[in-house]
Amino acid sequence: MIKKEEYIYKWFERFWHWSQALLIFFLALTGFEVHGLYHLFGFENAVFLHDIAAWAFLVLIVFAIFWHFVTGEWKQYIPTTKYIKAQIAYYITGIFKGAPHPTHKTVYNKFNPLQRIIYLGLKLLVIPVMVITGIIYMYYTYPNNPIEISGLGLIAHIHTFGAFALMAFVVAHVYLTTTGETPLASIKAMITGWEVVTLDEKEAHKVHMQKAVDDSVAGYYRLDSKGFFVEVNDAWLSMYKYSNKSDVIGKHYSLTRKSEDLQELDHIFQSVMKGKSITSKPVKRKCSDGSTGKHLLSANPVTTEDAVIGIEGFILDLDETHEFSEHMYDAVRDSGAGYYRLDEQGIIRDVNEAWLKLYKYDKKEEVIGLPCSFLRPEGEVEEFNQIFRHVMQGETLSGKITMRKCKDGTLARHISSASPIVMGNKIVGVNGFILDLSELDVSTRV
Repeated sequence: MIKKEEYIYKWFERFWHWSQALLIFFLALTGFEVHGLYHLFGFENAVFLHDIAAWAFLVLIVFAIFWHFVTGEWKQYIPTTKYIKAQIAYYITGIFKGAPHPTHKTVYNKFNPLQRIIYLGLKLLVIPVMVITGIIYMYYTYPNNPIEISGLGLIAHIHTFGAFALMAFVVAHVYLTTTGETPLASIKAMITGWEVVTLDEKEAHKVHMQKAVDDSVAGYYRLDSKGFFVEVNDAWLSMYKYSNKSDVIGKHYSLTRKSEDLQELDHIFQSVMKGKSITSKPVKRKCSDGSTGKHLLSANPVTTEDAVIGIEGFILDLDETHEFSEHMYDAVRDSGAGYYRLDEQGIIRDVNEAWLKLYKYDKKEEVIGLPCSFLRPEGEVEEFNQIFRHVMQGETLSGKITMRKCKDGTLARHISSASPIVMGNKIVGVNGFILDLSELDVSTRV
C-alpha cells in the first residue's frame, strides 16, 4: 500500500457540495420553524425564506444533474455489491478496532459501495420526494389553490419524514468525515480538492492504465470468445469512422476487414485465443464508409480462472505517419508496446514493463523522477521539448517516429503517441505509447 495526495474533487463538485449543505441546513431551519418547533424568523418570514431556499435548491439540482452527465461523474453512483459486506462490517466494528479500510478512494472511484447505494438513494428517492411534496405544499397554499387535493396531512407528513431522513444522513455524514487520516482531513479535501488516499499500487496502476487507454489517441478494443465486440474507445471509433459505440458493440470483428484481409484477422484471433500475444502487427482496416486505412495492431488474451474468454488490445494509426513508405509498412516487426506518463514538467511518473524493456532498464526506480528529455539523443531534445509543449497545450500526437537513447547508450527508433492528461479544466501531464521500429533500415525513412 502507498499513500498519495490526489486531486479528488473538482471545483464545481466542491461548490455544489457546500451550496447543497448550506441550503439543506437553511431549509431545515426554516421548515421546522414552520412546524412550530421554535420561533426565530416568525411564521410568515420562515415560510417566505423556506420557499426562496427551495427554489435555489431546485436550480442547484438542475445544474448538478447537467454537470454529472456532461463530465461522466454519474458513473460514480452506479451501485455494486462488491465489498459491500466488508464495508458494513468495517463501519459496525472494524473502524473501532483500527482495521484497514476495505476499499480505497481514487479520482476514478470516489465512493465505497455503501456510499454509492446511500447517495443514489438520496438522489433518486429522498430528494425527489422532498421536491415533489414541497412543490405540492407550496402551490396548494398559493392564492386560488392551483393544485386541487383533498388535504395536506399526508403530504406534510411525507415531507417532514424526508426532512428527518436528510438530517439523519447529515449527522452520519459529518461523523464519518472525522474518520479520515485526521479528524478534519475529509473536510479540508472538500475545500481544496486534494486528499491523501491509501492506494493498492497494482490496482491504482491498473485503473490508471485503463483511463489512459480510454483517453488516448491509441484505439482500444475488446472482443469476447466468439469475436464479437464488447468495448471500444473513442479513438478506435475515430479511426474506423464510426460515431457511436452502439454501431459496433455486439458486432463481429469481420465488419472491420475487407474479404481479402479477413483470413489474416481470423488467424490472429485464433492464435490469441490459444494464449499467444500479438504486438505491433501492421494491418489494413475497413472503415464504416468503405474506405481503408493502416494501423499497428496489438492483441492479448483476456483470461479468467486459467481460461481465455476473449482478446483485447490497441491500434495506432499509420495513415498520419508520413515518414512511412509502403516498404516500411510491410517491414514493421513485432515488438512490445511501451506505456509512459509524464507530469506537467516533463518528469517521468510511470512506465510499464514493455517501456523498460525498450529502453533497456531493469526497474521503474531507475527512471521515475527523470526528465523524459534525458532519454533522447542530443540532437532531438529540442524537438521533444517542442512536442511536449504542444501536447501540454491540448494537442495530440499519433504516429510520430522518434529516436530513443537507451540505458547502455545505444540508439533505437520507435513510433510514438502522446495525449494530454486533463484533470478538471487543467492539463496536468502527458501520456501515451511507443512501438519499436529499431529493426527497420534507416534508409527506408522518407
